[in-house]
Amino acid sequence: MDPDYIKINKYSSIPLHEQLKNCMRDAIQRGTLPPGEKLPTEEELCRHLGISRPVVRQAYSALEKEGILERKRGRGSFVKSLDRGMLMMRLASYNDEMNMIGMTPSTRLMKKEILTFELDAYGRLDLQQGQPCLHLERMRYANGEPFTYIENFVPLALFPGLENYDFATVSLYHILKEDYGTHPVKAQRSIRAEIIDARLAPLFHVEKRTAIHKVESLAFDQDGRMIDYSLETYPSNTHHFEFQVYSE
Repeated sequence: MDPDYIKINKYSSIPLHEQLKNCMRDAIQRGTLPPGEKLPTEEELCRHLGISRPVVRQAYSALEKEGILERKRGRGSFVKSLDRGMLMMRLASYNDEMNMIGMTPSTRLMKKEILTFELDAYGRLDLQQGQPCLHLERMRYANGEPFTYIENFVPLALFPGLENYDFATVSLYHILKEDYGTHPVKAQRSIRAEIIDARLAPLFHVEKRTAIHKVESLAFDQDGRMIDYSLETYPSNTHHFEFQVYSE
């Protein structure tokens, strides 16, 4: 066994179980560990990494609670095949989300522009009129089929030059991480029911007046800054959302 996707630093201030959990979650999000993949046993990880069994057990328990891992009695631990609704509980790039549910992503860039004002977005991002904001509209596909339509509003004062990227081929969150050192760490998210925007109906191959789920998100980075306000459209006939709730 040689899980090279796991990098443990025993001198780091980050607890070992947290490092292990993050490595495995990242591997799952990248598709290195696809849905249904059997994970190394606790004994294998202990022997390979030189860590204790309680460390592995704590990491696996955390992944199981997040709905990423499932344990099958007598068979071991496996990457869970996620329901689409479970994606609402994660903050990841679209490509990573699709990898997590075993689907192939693609994107069609519909609009890219620099705004100096937009009432709702500027209010949510606490921007003043005249401050530049990148506005993206993209149609996202999964296995070649329409999946979601997303609008993003990103303050350009935080990310100068962001408008120069080709967002039909690169991930917004990947660019923020790799080129700007900004990590989206949490989001305020809400879901409401609406009637589809008439201009989007043909893109989803649905009738006008079709009901949709509108998902509104405000993302924050590691410094607590508001970095992205987004609106996503999901047709209600192809999407449903489920949430796991735990007692304290």
